[in-house]
Amino acid sequence: MTTHRRRSTDTLNSHLQDANTLLRTVIDENPNIILMKDWDGKFLLGNRALAQLYGTTPDQLEGKDDGAFNPNAEQVAFYLQNVRDVMSQGETRVVMEESTDATTGETVYYQSIKIPLTTPEGKKQILVIANDVSELKRVQLKLEESERRLNYVLDATGEGIWDWDIRSGVVTHNRRWCQITGLDEAYLQHPLHEFAALLHADDKAGVMARLRDCLAGKGRYQSEHRMRLSGQQEVWVLDRGDVVERDADGQPLRMVGSFVDISQRKAAEALLSEHSAQLDAIFALSPDGYVAFDHRRLVKYVSPAFTTLTGLTAAEVIGLDELAFSHKLAALCLPEARFQDLAALRSAAHTGRGHESHQVFELKQAAGAAAGRRVLRMSLRESQEQSVSQILSLRDISHETAVERMKSEFLSTAAHELRTPMSGIFGFAEVLLTEQLSEAERKEFLEIIYRQSKLMASILNELLDLARIEALQGKDVVFETIPVQSLIEDVVRGLKLPKDRTPPTMALTAEPAFLRADQKKAQMALLNVLSNAYKYSAPGQPVHITVQSLPGQIAIHITDQGVGMTAEQAGRVGERFYRADTSGKVSGTGLGMSIVKEIMALHYGSMDICSAPAEGTTVSLIFPAGVN
Repeated sequence: MTTHRRRSTDTLNSHLQDANTLLRTVIDENPNIILMKDWDGKFLLGNRALAQLYGTTPDQLEGKDDGAFNPNAEQVAFYLQNVRDVMSQGETRVVMEESTDATTGETVYYQSIKIPLTTPEGKKQILVIANDVSELKRVQLKLEESERRLNYVLDATGEGIWDWDIRSGVVTHNRRWCQITGLDEAYLQHPLHEFAALLHADDKAGVMARLRDCLAGKGRYQSEHRMRLSGQQEVWVLDRGDVVERDADGQPLRMVGSFVDISQRKAAEALLSEHSAQLDAIFALSPDGYVAFDHRRLVKYVSPAFTTLTGLTAAEVIGLDELAFSHKLAALCLPEARFQDLAALRSAAHTGRGHESHQVFELKQAAGAAAGRRVLRMSLRESQEQSVSQILSLRDISHETAVERMKSEFLSTAAHELRTPMSGIFGFAEVLLTEQLSEAERKEFLEIIYRQSKLMASILNELLDLARIEALQGKDVVFETIPVQSLIEDVVRGLKLPKDRTPPTMALTAEPAFLRADQKKAQMALLNVLSNAYKYSAPGQPVHITVQSLPGQIAIHITDQGVGMTAEQAGRVGERFYRADTSGKVSGTGLGMSIVKEIMALHYGSMDICSAPAEGTTVSLIFPAGVN
């Protein structure tokens, strides 16, 4: 019996030892760390994975705590406090913790299941199974680092982020999105319709249409629009995004995007647009043409006035270098007044004539100007700006050139007209001084000197009248409402009629008529026309004055039955020193009608002439009507 019991005990011990060996093998071969500790944190059991971490063997672990192997005192203190907390609470816990590899010094991360135990004697122990999650932790840390970097970038660029779960209709934002829109963090998540409610009324339809296009696969979503904030404030935003997830049928599930405040840019664009509009308006209204060249000296801009002045369109010249531009402009010019080139202009500016130089040239033909009579002055101004190397300004000086030409011709004609009576005065005075003449001859010569002196005085007086009118440019004109009948009667009373001539007949309007004029100048104009009517009509032929009321105007017609004029002669009446009669039989200076023309221009009126040879002439002076 005893022998049988001994054999049974030995067999049981053998099986128990085999079981322990198997259990130990399973524990040691498990890749997870498995250990048991007592209340003081000393190892009761530790498998090979733990021993490898600490650079020892499982047998050497027993009876020692973590401090014997782990140099990180902070970790060791955490382990002891944590296992005591679990043992005290008596509940299994999952704890994320880290340890230091004794061999490499690297930090190893674990997810540990901690199970509190109590021995039959009442001693507290703990079983720990720790799963190495270092790789997962490193991925998580990298992800967190990437998120931090992304947040740094977003903070630096001022961008907000949104994430739209299309199935739920919920949009999630980061805090920067709320800061941009001025909303509190209650808007970190909200339904899509709340986003739509924040859109400016004028932009809402466009934004939602672009979102729908993106969902339909028609490209990425991008929109610049306004958001309405509290207090009726608005913010301009650049909103961009795309669908990042679709189901098996291609239906969108998720869309993400970024959001940035562009209010300052929009304000700058608006200011730039306003500035550009002002410049465009200035260039459009300016009679001067402008051409701008870029840093390569290629034409980059021409103003509307440049096209008007030259007939060259922007399409013809933009992109040309300065040599090709010069050739194209020179081809439009008269050979004797040809545009040289921009190099010559720039050279002139660099040789002591300042930063700006000029060149005058004349076009062959130009719309709105007589052929060969449009004279242009081009100025070149170099720039230090990077985008503009030089600017050309083009001014039409045709009028100034014509005026200068007229002045030259006028002076030449005036000198000629004055020389004729002066020569007579000088010649006959010399005869009187040097020759013995009869009394009759002396009287004849003195009468000639008197007539020539009188003519010379008339020329000088009328020249002075013209000069005064031009110099004052209407500053001495005093407009008043004048009864037409009294004006004509005053002129007729002051008219010195030729011998044996009758006063003019008058046909006035049935109702009293008034005109708006300067009385003295109106009288001068009427007097000059009446004098001509008598000069160029034979004795016995009447002169008629007729008054006609027109819409807003009063016309005074003065008609004679004199020699008349051809259409060509009538067209030249008003030119200085021009006289239709070249026989010399009719006295005059050729300046009277020039004075009439200038006076009518000062009154915003006009002078019309209707004449035919041997049939007489009608001169019509048309004044603005006056209101009594």
